Amino acid sequence: MDTPHSSIRAFAAVASGYWTAPGYRAVAWSLTGGLVVLGAANVGIALWLNIWNRDFFNALDKRDVGQLMELLWMLAAIVASAGVAVAIQLHVKRRLQINWRSWLSHVTVQRWLNGGRQYQLGMLADEVDNPDGRIAEDIRVSTEFAVEFAQSILQCVLQLFTFLSVLWILSGTMPIKLFGFEFNLPGYMVWAAVAYALVGSLLTYFLGRGLIHAGNIRQSREADFRSGLTRAREHAEGIALMRGEDDERERLRGSLFDLRSAWNVQTRGQGNLSLLTSSLAYLAPIVPLIVALPRYLGGEIALGGLMQTAQAFSSVQWALSWLIDNFPKFAEWRASTDRLVHLHVALTDLEESSEMADEERIVVHPPAESDRLIMRELGVARPSGEMLVAEAEVEIQRAERVLIRGQSGSGKSTIMRAVAGVWPWGRGAIHLPTGNITFMPQKPYFPLGTLRDVMLYPAEPEGVSDDVLKDMLHKVGLDHLRDRLDETERWDHILSGGEQQRVAFARVLVQKPDWIFMDEATSALDEAGQENVMKLLIEELPETSVVSIGHRPGLEVFHTRELTLEPGADGTRLRSDAGKRSLGDLYRKMAAASRSTPRDPGFWAHVRASLLGR
Repeated sequence: MDTPHSSIRAFAAVASGYWTAPGYRAVAWSLTGGLVVLGAANVGIALWLNIWNRDFFNALDKRDVGQLMELLWMLAAIVASAGVAVAIQLHVKRRLQINWRSWLSHVTVQRWLNGGRQYQLGMLADEVDNPDGRIAEDIRVSTEFAVEFAQSILQCVLQLFTFLSVLWILSGTMPIKLFGFEFNLPGYMVWAAVAYALVGSLLTYFLGRGLIHAGNIRQSREADFRSGLTRAREHAEGIALMRGEDDERERLRGSLFDLRSAWNVQTRGQGNLSLLTSSLAYLAPIVPLIVALPRYLGGEIALGGLMQTAQAFSSVQWALSWLIDNFPKFAEWRASTDRLVHLHVALTDLEESSEMADEERIVVHPPAESDRLIMRELGVARPSGEMLVAEAEVEIQRAERVLIRGQSGSGKSTIMRAVAGVWPWGRGAIHLPTGNITFMPQKPYFPLGTLRDVMLYPAEPEGVSDDVLKDMLHKVGLDHLRDRLDETERWDHILSGGEQQRVAFARVLVQKPDWIFMDEATSALDEAGQENVMKLLIEELPETSVVSIGHRPGLEVFHTRELTLEPGADGTRLRSDAGKRSLGDLYRKMAAASRSTPRDPGFWAHVRASLLGR
């Protein structure tokens, strides 16, 4: 387990870049400097109040009404100054907190949503759970508490040195008799304050050190519970249709039970700690008076000196008791920084995996004046090292339409992920072709926004008018959506699976990519719908290369070549079917197939037989 020191260093390495980042550092240092100046001002005001306290009680002891009235006016000035300083300090502190949080969130999201890292972290779910919660909540706690701690520690240090000197002057010397020895102890109240705070801090640490681990577990359980609720909301329809409410309630009840268990562990730790802190809180106003009482009773100081001494003692005690007052919050902060650091460590590991030796990963070469997709000795593995696909050798020419088949779990979709560059696990090389490449997963991704935003995602091509968008919706059979381009909806919720896939095809027809990779992209369509969208690809994008992953009957007629993944001893192997077909053959076979009706049970059997020359 990391030591607190190493954990804090790791957090500093992750988060301190805010003070050196271009565009941020000037404001960062200005706000930090402002906090330092305001902290010193607050200590100065506290010293002013300490001196006022002495004068007030001396005047009270003398019953000097005139001086008391002057001191009351001075108190008004002290209170006004303190109020202004605290208000300005609050604004500066909160601006520093939100600026630092914004920068760290931006940097973390940039690392997370980059090169498929957000997908790859899902493969490492046991190590990095709920990255969204870490970004939303743990960054907030880490930055907000860090600024608060820095501000309070700075004020503690300034206050400690200021009031130690006051207390040293007021303490004088005390004769001590110990084991037959007699000596005068200078500044005895300083040593009393240090000893009191040191004993309290040590007891606080030993009673509360388990709170850090308990807080980490509790925050993980909180994130698990939120994740379960979010999952139930996102899959509300499936749960309702399958009558899975009872099962989901049991899952959430179990998650809540784990949360309660973690909460109870944390509560027991905080309860043990509160036994000490509450006792110290009750003693706080009494101990300084008891310590200063010998000098007052001996006539060495007046009533004002006694009250000034008591206040100075309390200020020194507060400065030295920072750990006692802040340990529960410090434990929560440590738990959040640990989770944030672990997220960045995992992202760093993924980034470094892309820089490993070529033989230890799949190397994806950028386009180099070639219109072919080439896979050389491609082996695709799981993150655990188990091989899925072994030694694939494939070349796909421009305008080819290739269908990849195989059993479920054979690695078909993983090949597409490797081509996309989001699956580094394995070996071999992939040489990308020139041109734009679009990937169509089984469940299309729809961003939040209007239907127009969905159809133009991720980048708006030039010269695309509303008439073009409406025409594409008509061609894929979505006429009822043609007049809803400007409506903002959760389109991935209100559209059926088939409608979503039709919109994805309309989006591709608008974008006009040079290469399309489809992973079961027609799985939610009926046979007529599948035939329609596949024909559209051929008719609207005749020069576009298509690589399809699928197992539905009828897909063969729309492709010029088939690749099959067959089981082997060390993973599946990609076998190329004989009889490569040209686009001319494809058009002829489609025309022949279209003369049969899709309602005829022998339709797709006829298609397959005609394509294979049987």
